[in-house]
Amino acid sequence: MSSPCDPKKQQRLFLALWPGENERRQIAKLAAQAADRRRVCDANLHLTLVFLGATTSDQLATYEAALADLSIPAMELVLNRYGYWPQPRILWLGSSCTPPELYGLVAGLHRRLRGCGFVPERRAFQAHITLARRFTGSVSTQLLEKPVRWPISDIALIASLPSPEGSRYEVLRRWPGG
Repeated sequence: MSSPCDPKKQQRLFLALWPGENERRQIAKLAAQAADRRRVCDANLHLTLVFLGATTSDQLATYEAALADLSIPAMELVLNRYGYWPQPRILWLGSSCTPPELYGLVAGLHRRLRGCGFVPERRAFQAHITLARRFTGSVSTQLLEKPVRWPISDIALIASLPSPEGSRYEVLRRWPGG
């Protein structure tokens, strides 16, 4: 049996934009309007920046050291459109114009973490919030009349914890904006 301080014990981690309560309510409302079934739990709504995957406590300490002086640029994300990926049937909420600062932030995170041995995903970053999995409904391609305006003030380190109802996410740490 491993102890919580066991350097070989792994947690499933990712870096994300974690919405405030106001933004979370607005996103959850849009999710409910678009997908009545297979929705992501409101408490789990987020925008993944970097998926770290199974991470040991030693790796986590290295990642945190690499991110110690991280500064988040001021930006606003305007979530104004639904999207759908047929494989794996994901309904998502995104922006018709992702701020260049967000792409720069993700690239900067990758640079810092590569120095720790982290290997980023091959696919290009696409800013989105997953609203529903195994979605079988229809998706409007129109821009939303009332977009969610999300001022980004920090990023969060999130742990994905298994539970009987599915994964639940817990914020472990935050890095504030500059």
